[in-house]
Amino acid sequence: MAKWIAMAFDVSVTQKQFYTRVAIKGTPGIDELVALIHVLGVDSSNWKHDALLVDLRQVSTPFSEAEQRTLGLETAASLAHLRKIASVVPRERVTRISEKAARRDGTQVTVFDDEKEALAWLQAAD
Repeated sequence: MAKWIAMAFDVSVTQKQFYTRVAIKGTPGIDELVALIHVLGVDSSNWKHDALLVDLRQVSTPFSEAEQRTLGLETAASLAHLRKIASVVPRERVTRISEKAARRDGTQVTVFDDEKEALAWLQAAD
């Protein structure tokens, strides 16, 4: 008999006019989020845009500094082929730890607490 595992989070991927939007809701663990980033890296090779907005405002899992660094490193490893990646988080969760880890490896990631600012950055010329 097949065993089903209930995921503690939902993901939606939507192609927009000039970017791809990934929205995550729920309580993913660090291993689940790292795996998701890896899957997005594989899947994004078929996307029509090279700009990504990741909406994390509905993620309630608290991540340690080390876990945030891990997320940045995985982003750099799996999504480096994208031109720009904007991460949108609640204002109180902006630490820039994952951003710095990803940028150290050359990936253009910026964390925002405002979606309009993130979209303006994604659309701006490099």
